[in-house]
Parts: sequence; C-alpha cells; structure tokens
Amino acid sequence: MRWRVMVELTRAGGGAQVFEVHAGGGTAAACSPETLGLSLAEGNEVLAGLQRHLVQAQTEEHCQTRRRCPRCGAGRPLKDRRPRRLRSLFGVVEVRAPRFGPCPCSESRRETLSPVTEIMPDRCTPEYERTVGDMGATMPYRRARSLMDQLFPLGEVPTVETIRRRTLRVGARLECQAAAPLRSTPEATAKAITLSIDSGHVRSVRSYQARSFEVIVAQASNDNGGHVVFASVPAEADHEAQQLRGVLHDLGATKTTPMTILSDGAEGPRGLGQMAAVGPTYHVLDWFHLGMHIQHVAQTAKGWPDATAEECPEGARLVDVVEEHIRWRLWHGQVQRALDLIGETLGPLDAAANDTTSPVAAAAEKVAGQLRSLETYVAGHAEIIIDYATARRLELPISTATTESTVQWLLHRRMNANQQMRWSPRGAHLMLKVRTAVMNGTFDRDYAAAEWRAKRPYRRAA
Repeated sequence: MRWRVMVELTRAGGGAQVFEVHAGGGTAAACSPETLGLSLAEGNEVLAGLQRHLVQAQTEEHCQTRRRCPRCGAGRPLKDRRPRRLRSLFGVVEVRAPRFGPCPCSESRRETLSPVTEIMPDRCTPEYERTVGDMGATMPYRRARSLMDQLFPLGEVPTVETIRRRTLRVGARLECQAAAPLRSTPEATAKAITLSIDSGHVRSVRSYQARSFEVIVAQASNDNGGHVVFASVPAEADHEAQQLRGVLHDLGATKTTPMTILSDGAEGPRGLGQMAAVGPTYHVLDWFHLGMHIQHVAQTAKGWPDATAEECPEGARLVDVVEEHIRWRLWHGQVQRALDLIGETLGPLDAAANDTTSPVAAAAEKVAGQLRSLETYVAGHAEIIIDYATARRLELPISTATTESTVQWLLHRRMNANQQMRWSPRGAHLMLKVRTAVMNGTFDRDYAAAEWRAKRPYRRAA
C-alpha cells in the first residue's frame, strides 16, 4: 500500500494551495510488525513537513497584512529580504523575512518595518522554550538533549550550553514576574496558613568564596488543602520577601489570616517568613530539629564505655535521662524543667571529665559537650518551644519533616554533590525558580504570564 500526506492551505482571500508533506508505503508482502503504521522517523518527518509549510504560509500572510499602511491603505515599499530562522519542536524553519520602508504618508515616524520580527522576537516558539526549560530543570542537560532528540523532529538539536542558557533565562523571567507587586485580592480567603521553612546547601563552583552556599526552601499550606513550594538563594534573590508573599497570596493570605511559621530557629528563615507575612504570625520551633539535637546527645551517651561493672549502669542511666526524661519534658513544653535536668546532669559529667585518672573522662567530656550544646539551643529558643503533645492531639503543625522531603527533591535529585555538580549561586537560584514551578504544577501558567518579558518591544510603524 502506498500513501501520501497532503496539506491544503486556504488563505483569507479564498485561494487554496496543496502541498505534499510525506509519501511512503510498500507492498503487502513487506508488511510486518516493524512496518505497521508510522515509525517514529516517519512521524517526525510528517510533523516537520507540516510545520515548514504552516510557518511559511502564516509568515507570508502576516507580512502582506502588515505591508498595507493603516492610514492611506497604500502598500509600503519593499526595502530588502533577509533570511530568518525559527526554532520549534517540529524542526527549524527558514523564511525570507521582508523589510518595508516607511509609507510616503508618514511624516513623523519614518521607520523600517520588519513584520517577521514581530512574530519571531526570540527566533523560537514559546512552546519550544517552555519544553526546553521544563526538561532542563527536571533532568541533567545532557540527558534532556538526548531525550528531545529522540522524541521531537528538532532538525538541529540544541547543545548542552543552549539548554542551560534557555532554562536559566526562563527562570529569570519567572522571578521577575513573581517579584512584581501584587495588584489583586486572593480568590479565596484561607482561615489559617502554615509555613514550614528550612535551609539546605549546594556545592559551589570553585571560583566562589566558599565550598557551598545556602538555599532557603519553604513549604506553605492552607486549611483548604492548598500546597505550594518556594525556594531561592538569599544572596541572589530579587525581592525575596515579595516573592514569598506572592506564594502566600495565592493560598489566600490576608491581613486577618493567622500564619504559623515552623523553622529550626535560625534568624534567616524566621526573618524571611516574618517579612513575607501580611497577617498575624505565630512562631514554633520545629520538633524535627529539636528531636535531632536530643538524638545526638543520646547517641553520644550510648558510646559510654562499659569495661567494668560500675561503668555500664552509668551509661544506661545517661541514655535513660536523655531519651526518656529530657525528651519527655521538651515534648510537653516544660522548658524550664528540661533545663534544670540538663544542669543537674552536667554537674557529675563535668566532674568526671576533669578527673584525668578516670577511664571515662574522655566519654564524659563528649557527652557533656553535646548536652551543653542542647542546653544552649533550648535556652536560645525557649519562647518558641510549645507543648508538642497537645498540638499533636489537636492536629496542629509541629514539624518540618515534609519540608525535608522537598529539599531532597529540589536540591539533592538535581543539584546534589553525588552527581559531581557544582553551581554558581545565580545559576542555582534561577534553576530553583523553574523547578519549584514544575513541582507546584503551575509551570505552564507561570510561563505564559511571564513570556511577554522575553519579547523585545517594537513599535508599529505608521
């Protein structure tokens, strides 16, 4: 069986043109599972041919429309024609782009008009750039390049550097759009909002002044089931608090909406959440980080030597004090009682550590150091330690454990040191803008809202 794919283009004036896009087929005897239907190569060839004819016909029609002067109706004089290429997911199409001189009736604005520039400002379709940005943010650039080459009839496969630049360019536009001042009210007002905010670290390029830099990751949710992720590099963010405020605005935050901010107590994340809030705030020390500090002390106490019969009960007693009594008091919000117990435990440990003849001096010094670190942490954040047991029974937020999984997806799966990758703060920041939009499921909407920022402004010549 032989077959042909034809395309018929009908212009506004009524004239029709027919083009052959692709032809193929063979004898019935040659039919097999491998030759049944279209192959990937044949399908790509059909799409590439259809795209070529459509772009050329649409470009010619637009140029003919723009050539007519809107004032007098006369045609503008043709100045020259230049080749211009358009990259799309279905191939690279080259067109002859005419440039028109000013109409004789124009006296004030005598400018050259290039209609093709108006519809091809970036020399690629928005869908092409959106797909490149999406794939470049979710997988390594080289893998994204290979996958696009397999699935789309690109004609010319973009280089790894091109994918990187286009992905970061999309991230820059998303950030500019997110940093714009809010001019509307939330569609639905939330009764309460929870903001879990934490930080992670990414390995920096060798030219940076430190081995790694900090990344702020936040996870916001409301009582209606809304869930949004936010991430940025503080050193590179443009109006970071305003961007986070926009995220809270989408969740329904108003001046009367209370917001609970869960953090590890660090000033950076807490301050960012406070600046982004538009209503009353309530700070809570994350139980996950507080529990990890307690766990560090317990693990050190478990290393207590048990060479003699007297040493073994002392080690078990220390573990019991830390895991049962100190943890229980902090879980129920009894901060002062926990500090008193830590102080009572530190006395014998310091005495044993100062006795150089004791065989447990080194172990006592380690446990005392960890316990003193816990004491400093609890005393420094006593005002934001709550009764976690009661909050748990009331189903109130007490932990940023879900934010830890967000950090794992945003940073470790794409930017982790296991992949031997190093990032500049600016590149990581723009990459995170794309990754958060993809994770929130709003990438297509956000890209459409920010796509106008990519177009070079032009004025319609008279």
